[in-house]
Amino acid sequence: MKRVLAVLFTLSVLMTHAHERSGYSISIDLGSVKDDQLNVSVVPPVSNDDFVEYHMAKVVPGTYDESNFGTFVNRLKAYDIDGAELSVERLDTNRWKIQNGGRLNKINYWVHDTFDRFGNYGEDMEDFIFEPNGTNFDKFRNAYLINTFGVVGYVNGMKDKPYELKISHSPRIYGASALDRTSLSDTVDIFKADDFNFLADGPIMYTVPDTVTREIANAKVMVSSYSPNNMVSAEQIMDKIYDLMVAQASYLGGKLPVDRYSYLIYMVEDKETPYFGALEHSYSTLFYLFENNIDYIGKYVRDIAAHEFFHIVTPLNIHSKEIGDFDFINPKMSKHLWLYEGVTEYSSMHVQVKYGLYNVGTFIEEIRQKLYESSMYPDVSFTYMSEHILEPKYEAMYQNVYAKGALIGLCMDLYLLKYSNGTYDLQHLMRDLAKMFGKDQSFEDDELFNIIEKLTYPEVRAFLDQHVAGDKPLPMKEVLSWVGINYIEDGQESEITFGNVGLQQNDDDQLIVTDISDMDAFGRKIGFKTGDIIVSVNGKSTDSESLYETLDHYFSTTLPGEKVAIEVLRANKRGKLKPKKLKAKAFKTTRRISYELEIADEISDNERNLLLTWLTPNRSNLSAPSD
Repeated sequence: MKRVLAVLFTLSVLMTHAHERSGYSISIDLGSVKDDQLNVSVVPPVSNDDFVEYHMAKVVPGTYDESNFGTFVNRLKAYDIDGAELSVERLDTNRWKIQNGGRLNKINYWVHDTFDRFGNYGEDMEDFIFEPNGTNFDKFRNAYLINTFGVVGYVNGMKDKPYELKISHSPRIYGASALDRTSLSDTVDIFKADDFNFLADGPIMYTVPDTVTREIANAKVMVSSYSPNNMVSAEQIMDKIYDLMVAQASYLGGKLPVDRYSYLIYMVEDKETPYFGALEHSYSTLFYLFENNIDYIGKYVRDIAAHEFFHIVTPLNIHSKEIGDFDFINPKMSKHLWLYEGVTEYSSMHVQVKYGLYNVGTFIEEIRQKLYESSMYPDVSFTYMSEHILEPKYEAMYQNVYAKGALIGLCMDLYLLKYSNGTYDLQHLMRDLAKMFGKDQSFEDDELFNIIEKLTYPEVRAFLDQHVAGDKPLPMKEVLSWVGINYIEDGQESEITFGNVGLQQNDDDQLIVTDISDMDAFGRKIGFKTGDIIVSVNGKSTDSESLYETLDHYFSTTLPGEKVAIEVLRANKRGKLKPKKLKAKAFKTTRRISYELEIADEISDNERNLLLTWLTPNRSNLSAPSD
């Protein structure tokens, strides 16, 4: 009887052990870092296959470039439950074949961070992983940046299993992340994720704690900042972006599709590369910046946050199967970068003009800039380019997703407003798509246009077929005319000239003539010289408080043939500044103009109403298009 009980007890233990290993258990000790390398221990789910493959990510979502994180892994070993070593064969950069047959219990390896050179890595600056996509294990500063896909992998075929990541650390640092987090003590944290996709989507930043959290609509938004010389605080950064996030919540209908969001801001005082930037995730954005004052950091974070925060809509809640079940080794790219990045970029601009964060002139200038940037790329099928974005030919066009992609979003918005008589816009379409799918359901890439057509109008489908799937240029002139905006792609205009000289304000806010190499006839007639300090124009001061008004008055009121008097300070032979009056008659010059946009002087009632509905909140009673 005792023997039977013992056997039953043993079976019970084994069954419990197998149940406990239905997911991954990862252990990392930040205190173990040596030479910028971190030790990682992985207890994988139970498998009875003779061999299993352990994979590190080759490509990760949002980067559209090969990262090959297996490059940074070394000394990978596998063990059974008794600690006996199992055979391991490295198949290629990112894959290891491991002996199993039900015996595999633990995988252990060391991983280099991506910020520092080792071996041949970093010999060419272009080899460096883009820092917001990388890792840094800085034991000296007690600052650790962990993009989880850079340190943890998965067993092939078991990417959908849950993860539990245990991180041991100094009690002086805090691990900021949007992942589900439990602190077992002041030195041990547990992070949980439903699967590898979710784990890879959750960066973690361990630094001396500097965090602030505020409620935005229904979500808790956290800013965590690491500033090595304490030049910037999380509170200051939050103050710079708070009104933007409030506007974004209103723009999305007053309720956010997430209950939390984190901005992780990692600053450095010196670095190997000249690059800086950010990488979006579904519940967070990771920034890598050169440490500076709050005015610089705040502006940069705000500009990027305007775009990245909107990824809570797409691809988090609207995505194809290529995104929802991303293949980290041999990815198949989605056709719809115009949606994931283009509509997101457009929304980042549109929200700010619609909710008064900047004026219509700034918005129109941003559109003009997008038109100019998109002109540098050939007209190709945007869906085909997206699907083949990892190929060198199309990878070189990637930046156009933020230029032409944003213009596609603009066109979609105005198409929807026009054909719904102002009652249905792009954001309403995005909310309808999010309700239809959500974060756990993917659409078929080839079906998206059919779905959009069913939700909207045949004219919208025709636009998508011709200008997004097709290679026809965007109908910008026609679309902008619907809201009374004149668009001149290429032309000429006459205007009063100021001499076509280079002008710049010095440290004392004085207006200086810096360049006369392209000076026109008026400039030569009036006699500008390099170094002239312009004091007044037609008696009006050019000090910092009056400069804009003075120049605006000059260009808007001066007529050809009128006398122009400009007072300057000019250095004499001894270098002493002396006042001098310059005089000449004004005249116009012809200049080439490109991508000019302006609201027409006279617009129809329909154009005015559509313009106001487009650019101001609460103008329309938004509802789904009628059948």
